[in-house]
Amino acid sequence: MNSKQDFLKAFQNSLSTQFQGAQNWWTKYLFHFTDISNALSILEQNALLSRDEATRLGVMKNDNANDQVIAITSAKHRQYARLYFAPATPTQHNNEGVKPQEAIFNNAHCPIPIMFVFHFSKVFMLDGVKFTDGNLANNPNIYDNIEDLQKLNFELIYHRTWFEPSQRDAIIDARHSEILVKNRLPLEGNLKMLIVRSQAEKEMLLYRMSEPLQAFYANKIFIQPRTGIFSNSWLYLNKVSIIDNVIHLDWHGCEQILKCQERYHLKVTIRNLNSFDERSLERSNWYPNQHFLKFSLPDGFRDCRLEIEVFLDGGLVYCGVV
Repeated sequence: MNSKQDFLKAFQNSLSTQFQGAQNWWTKYLFHFTDISNALSILEQNALLSRDEATRLGVMKNDNANDQVIAITSAKHRQYARLYFAPATPTQHNNEGVKPQEAIFNNAHCPIPIMFVFHFSKVFMLDGVKFTDGNLANNPNIYDNIEDLQKLNFELIYHRTWFEPSQRDAIIDARHSEILVKNRLPLEGNLKMLIVRSQAEKEMLLYRMSEPLQAFYANKIFIQPRTGIFSNSWLYLNKVSIIDNVIHLDWHGCEQILKCQERYHLKVTIRNLNSFDERSLERSNWYPNQHFLKFSLPDGFRDCRLEIEVFLDGGLVYCGVV
C-alpha cells in the first residue's frame, strides 16, 4: 500500500463486499449515540468529547451510562471520545428510550437517543486513533496500527440476528468493539449526519438548538434512514400536530406493552406565544390508547402559534412550536 488512505480505501471496499443491506451501509461509517441533552452540548462544542473532557467543561447534561460499567472503566480510557463500528449495540439496546422507572437499571437511561454518524475513513485518517476487538470493560486488544483492522472479526461486530447460547459471549463482546480518539473528535469534516427516531424528535432537536446550529444542521438530520439503527422498544412521540383546533399526539408504542401499560406520568403544557397564557394537562398511571392522544384546545388557544411541551415521568420528550 502506498499510504494510509490507500489502505483504508481498499479495506472498506473489501469490507463492503462481505455484507448486504444495512450492514453494507455500516461499513462506510462509525457511530456514537447519546441522549438529546448531551447531543446539544456536542453540537455546541463542535466536537465529540471524552468523558474526562466533558466532565471538566461541565457539558455532560445526562450521564446515560450504566453506573457499574463506568465504575470499572479504566481512567485512561475516560480520556477518549468513543465510537462503535455499528449502531444497535447491546449497550444502546439496554439504555435507549423512555423506560418506566422500574425498568431502569443502574441509571442506564438514554430517553431521547440521537445517533451521530461519522465517516469511517475520515476518522481513521486522524492521528492517534485506536480501536479494540471487543468491549473495553473486558480488556480487549487495543490497536493503533491501521492495518490491524484486518484482525477484527466484522462478522461478529455486525452480527444482529439470532444466535446459539454458546455463541452469546463472543458476539456480544465483538458488537462492543470501539474506536478511541484522544480527548476530542472534531465534528467538522468528520460528521456525516445525525439520525433521530421520529419527526417529533427531529423538531425537538432543532427547536432546542441555537439559530446558527439550526441553519447548519437543518438538512443534516434524518429520521431512521435505514433499519436497525434504533431498537425502538419503548414509548416515544412520532408526531405532534394540530388539526381543527385539536392537538394530536401520535405515539410509537412499547414493544412489550405489558411492561408499559399504566406505568407513565404524562404532562402536556401548551403556551400561547402571543398572550403567554399557559395550560397543562396531566395524567397518572398512563399509556396511550391506540397510540394516540387527542384533546381540544381551550378558548384563547385556538388559531394561534402555540409552544407545546410533553413530559413523561418528568422528562421532556417533545418541545416545539405548532
